[in-house]
Amino acid sequence: MTKLTSRTLASLVHFEACGRHLSFSDAAKELSVTTGAVSQQIRKLEDKLGMKLFERQPRGILLTPEGKELLLVTQQSVEAIESVVEMLQKRSAEDVVRLKSTPSFVFKWLIPHLRTFNRKFPDIRVETYADAALLDLTSGDFDLAIDYSNGEYQDFEAQLLMHETLLPVTSPNYMPDADWNDPAVWQKISLLHDSMPWPDSPRDAEWRYWLDQCGLNNVSSTRGHYFNRADMAIAAADAGLGIALARGSLVSEELESGRLIAPFPPVASCCDYYLLIPKGTAEGSSARVLRDWLQTLA
Repeated sequence: MTKLTSRTLASLVHFEACGRHLSFSDAAKELSVTTGAVSQQIRKLEDKLGMKLFERQPRGILLTPEGKELLLVTQQSVEAIESVVEMLQKRSAEDVVRLKSTPSFVFKWLIPHLRTFNRKFPDIRVETYADAALLDLTSGDFDLAIDYSNGEYQDFEAQLLMHETLLPVTSPNYMPDADWNDPAVWQKISLLHDSMPWPDSPRDAEWRYWLDQCGLNNVSSTRGHYFNRADMAIAAADAGLGIALARGSLVSEELESGRLIAPFPPVASCCDYYLLIPKGTAEGSSARVLRDWLQTLA
């Protein structure tokens, strides 16, 4: 099997041009070299591969059957390379930042703020990806991420974006006469859960944490309805399905409008939001510009 070396790859560039033009001289003009140099490259490639790629004729050259097959795959490779280079050049010219976070945080907190960033930095385009309920930080497909966690990371520069709070929220029409301070009431209500608040957490983790913080240790935290996204639990509370334990950053609009009420004051969450940049990201990069701007919002 012939292994491709840097010299072989250089010869394939000459071969592709010759195969496209069916002319050594026209290929030489395109590549800005002499016709003799092109002919020499083709001869070396044929010797390396052990096969003829062109039939030399008085009026020009023709591809051999082997040459036709090689030209097809070579042109496909060249087109693929050109496509990737064009994408990378376009991304560089447009100064793109790929930002990744959870759907709930993107919809409820991030999107309302991006308009202001765009006005201040019109040359930086933010491509926002709402990942699954728990972020995949191993894929390497982002320049900046916002994650809800305890802040322990090994492969990233992690900076606190903002502290988070937890508070029960419900529709004003759900059990309107309930005395929320009566422990007996908590045996009747339907709890609405974000079943994946952070990696490796129990499904009732946030409710269990809040109940313990408020001295309601004897209240079961496992009953009710479960959702794999925080905004779905909030929507269920808005629909009157029960009471959701919401993160304060995600319910400001609903509380201000009166669509939801909070029977208790917020308590500090056991997790917060962190800005993550891969280690080695250049100083002054657009990802750092966006990160620094986001920190001014908290």
